[in-house]
Amino acid sequence: MAVGDYVLDKQKPPPLLIKALNYEKWGIGDIMQLPAGLLPKINTALSYYHALTGYMSAAGSTAAWTKRNPQAWEAVSWVLEQRMERYGNSDQ
Repeated sequence: MAVGDYVLDKQKPPPLLIKALNYEKWGIGDIMQLPAGLLPKINTALSYYHALTGYMSAAGSTAAWTKRNPQAWEAVSWVLEQRMERYGNSDQ
């Protein structure tokens, strides 16, 4: 949810995402030196980040984007659903 808050609401990025983006940009080095369990968390954070930023950059053509990116859309729709449950529907 923190990744969604960052991408969708311009809130402060979560520390795990900062680390993940740094690793993505600069490389990890020896992944065997990472703490146990960190790599899957980094992969998850990056997956949600890339799905959400792709969705946001497709503004105006999101229907076409969802058809081209069904797995990313699945992640985005989950985040949007969780946010709806958490924050409620502001349209009502």
